[in-house]
Amino acid sequence: MSQALLSLAPVVTTVIPTYRRPKLLRRAILSALGQTYPHVRVCVYDNASGDETEAVVRKLALQDSRVRYHRHQENIGSYPNFNFGIREVTTPYLSLLSDDDVLAPGFYEQAVQAFERYPKAMFVCMPTMAVNLELVVISPPLNIEHERFVRAGEGIGGMVDGSIPSKWSGLLFRKAVCDGIGGIDVAAGPYADAGYVFHAAARYPFVVVPGLAAVYVVHMDTTSGRIQVLDGTWPGWWERMIAVVMQDNEVPQFARDDMRRLIYPSFSRIAGYQILRALGEGHSDIARRAATGLRDCGVHVFASALDLLICTYDRVGVVRKVFYLVNRRKKSATKDRISELQVRCGHHVEFIRRLDMVGETTYV
Repeated sequence: MSQALLSLAPVVTTVIPTYRRPKLLRRAILSALGQTYPHVRVCVYDNASGDETEAVVRKLALQDSRVRYHRHQENIGSYPNFNFGIREVTTPYLSLLSDDDVLAPGFYEQAVQAFERYPKAMFVCMPTMAVNLELVVISPPLNIEHERFVRAGEGIGGMVDGSIPSKWSGLLFRKAVCDGIGGIDVAAGPYADAGYVFHAAARYPFVVVPGLAAVYVVHMDTTSGRIQVLDGTWPGWWERMIAVVMQDNEVPQFARDDMRRLIYPSFSRIAGYQILRALGEGHSDIARRAATGLRDCGVHVFASALDLLICTYDRVGVVRKVFYLVNRRKKSATKDRISELQVRCGHHVEFIRRLDMVGETTYV
């Protein structure tokens, strides 16, 4: 292809907000720069880290002019930082990448090609997979057998039930999507990223593409690794996610009518899972908080039944022993499953190991 034609190729902006993760950030930046689709602009927005983050980014920027850096004077918060980056985008396409996640090398190329095949699609979604900090696979990529076009509003149910990829690190947006739905609604709490993707899927058609877009890293001591204990703030988050979509007149009427049915979670199921897990790990205090949270969510009868279970656990040693044994067996099964996943999917993370070995002076 001639240089003139290459210069006309649409540019993808990778928006990377960051806070005090310089080593992981470096890997994330390299994964964007190393895309097989080279027309990339990597924009890093530093939430006033105050560590070596700036030095790491500026060194990469000296090596590659596609890297841009902005440092806030103070920490404005994670989602506001994403919104800041989204507003700064001037290219036709953009992707949102957390500072600890990693793009698979062919993601942008496959996504841009999908846009060419489906010019009416407003974003492309591809599978992602999860690893821990040691790059051990804990969740495999979704098995998508065939590429398919999904009309506006018809993909939300699939995103909720897990049959359609919905992690935003695996989505490539046309800038028009972000212009249309605005920024991430921070009032949706820690699940605002899901609300943003649901809103995009409700309003715009998109394409589902097989393959692997990205690998996201789960930190077991954060929200990404463990769902926070249920409390009375949860309904407000979901009500906000639903309201934003229902108030958007550009969303098809059938999707607005179905929003609550499609995305409203079962707080009873969430609380039950959290309580059983907490009791299995010997944390009746956490279980009690989850039961209280369920009651604050308006589910009184089941909350009372769970309170009784927790009380029995505290008073009857045999019950505690049963929970301990069940949890031990579950952990053993999980360990076996992770070992099997590593055998089956471990090859997907080899490109990350190569990025980790890249020297300070070269990255290609």
